[in-house]
Amino acid sequence: MPEMMTSEATPGLQMPDGRLEACAERLFADLRGRCGFRRDDLLMRKLNSAVARFSPDEAVDWVDRMVARSDHDPEWLALVEGVTVHETFFFRDPAQLDMLSLRGLPELIDERNRSGDRRLAIWSAGCASGEEAYTLAILVLRAFLHAGCDPRAWAVDILGTDISTQMIMKARDGVYGGPGLDSFRQMPAENMVYFMDVDGEQTYRKSVRSELTALVRFHQHNLMGDRPPGDAFDVVLCRNVMMYFEDEGQVHTQDLLTRSLAQGGLLLLGVTDRIADAARYERCQADNAVIYRKLD
Repeated sequence: MPEMMTSEATPGLQMPDGRLEACAERLFADLRGRCGFRRDDLLMRKLNSAVARFSPDEAVDWVDRMVARSDHDPEWLALVEGVTVHETFFFRDPAQLDMLSLRGLPELIDERNRSGDRRLAIWSAGCASGEEAYTLAILVLRAFLHAGCDPRAWAVDILGTDISTQMIMKARDGVYGGPGLDSFRQMPAENMVYFMDVDGEQTYRKSVRSELTALVRFHQHNLMGDRPPGDAFDVVLCRNVMMYFEDEGQVHTQDLLTRSLAQGGLLLLGVTDRIADAARYERCQADNAVIYRKLD
């Protein structure tokens, strides 16, 4: 664990000259610049708690070291880990997923069947612990079944990315359930066939079956970087992520997502997100669900 996470903040620690507060502000500026984070009370409480363990001189030295670390340094990534939100679950925002399942994927599969190019590339950006990426794998397999396609005749690549290396490790592990918030709380019952009980466990944990893991891979990726992890995705999802970004970070992220999509590719955003470059997309809507199709 990083320094900031190994002990609790010292209650009542104060510094009249404001250096501790300044240290927290400097950490926030670094995180905003590198990760696009929006300022909110929860984030600032975490940063204030991180620096409050130290004396003012120690805090200044520690923050100096943190902001000097690279984006891939384990200690800096651990800081990011400690202040980000990772809560997610299978089949989150089902109305939009239904639209993808009933319209988006069938149209893609039909088009590829006619062209003979049986490839699908999908990116789940900000996937946290991987539930969304595996949800997409289930939707793809169900779409193949309904279309009468043999999945073995297709090259399917579903990429899940997140800034958190710890979340990526959990996603690769593919084990869910147990105490705490249940990842399966919105899982349609018929889809539990894609999971199996963890041997020797009595905690209701389940692991992802090989039918899904064969389609999904995970990598660490920062949406504030200059490059997307690919440039010809058929479908890109970035949901419940940009709500934590400032306006500038949201614009940067949407530009990155747009560059990652193939012509005619589908973009799925969170319910609170607004498309930044609407002229480049066709808006497809069904009831309360919206999916954007890239025009060029």
